[in-house]
Amino acid sequence: MKYMGSKNRFAKELLPIILKDRTKGQYYVEPFSGGMNLIDKVTGNRIANDNNKYLIAMWKGIQKGIIYPKEIGKSLYSLARDVFNGKETRFEHTMNMTDDLVGWIGFMGSANGRFFEGGYSGKSNTKIGTVRDYIAESIRNIEKQIPNLKDVDFRFGDYRQLEIPKDSILYCDIPYEGTKQYSTSKGFDYSQFWDWVRKTTLDGNKVFVSEYKAPEDFVCVWEKEAKSSLKANGVIGGNKVSTERLFIYCG
Repeated sequence: MKYMGSKNRFAKELLPIILKDRTKGQYYVEPFSGGMNLIDKVTGNRIANDNNKYLIAMWKGIQKGIIYPKEIGKSLYSLARDVFNGKETRFEHTMNMTDDLVGWIGFMGSANGRFFEGGYSGKSNTKIGTVRDYIAESIRNIEKQIPNLKDVDFRFGDYRQLEIPKDSILYCDIPYEGTKQYSTSKGFDYSQFWDWVRKTTLDGNKVFVSEYKAPEDFVCVWEKEAKSSLKANGVIGGNKVSTERLFIYCG
């Protein structure tokens, strides 16, 4: 799924490190699961949590086999956006606009998968004279994931309230500090998060965190330079080189 900050392109490098010592039946948990671009490549016991209720409702709906519209016109997109923003409250317009449908329209129909914050994507003409259908591309991408998510335990809520099975492996793809973020992650308390990782690790779990930087008592176990359109290394705008890193708490 197209999702801001997706780690799909790094999956082949990250997962062998994260899952290296995984034992039979051990849970793999993502407290910030987003576009499911890593967890869809993991098997066995899995928990996917996120604090965006529309996103999790959408994933649960997909898991149940609900068929969502493949044609998302601008009027439908605008209606869903107004419902999401609380600007449309008329019963005849909102009765069928369920959380999962709002999630589907918002993520499939928004530019760069930014859920109503990037504007309507739709179609555009390319430099070579063809037409690019961004919504169709997003839907095709998510359809490829569906068979690999059938038995995932989807949960909605704050990562701090997430019930984690004992001796789990956790992967945290948090909103990177200093970068553009979804509205659901604005005001993220990084100090509180790193304290939570310390505690969760000391409780007997193994916790991996993706970020550009981490406190001094964390060790980097993987890094790679990559182009990013997000603000990175203090630079905003255009594709720039940033260093993706994976950290664990070393105590």
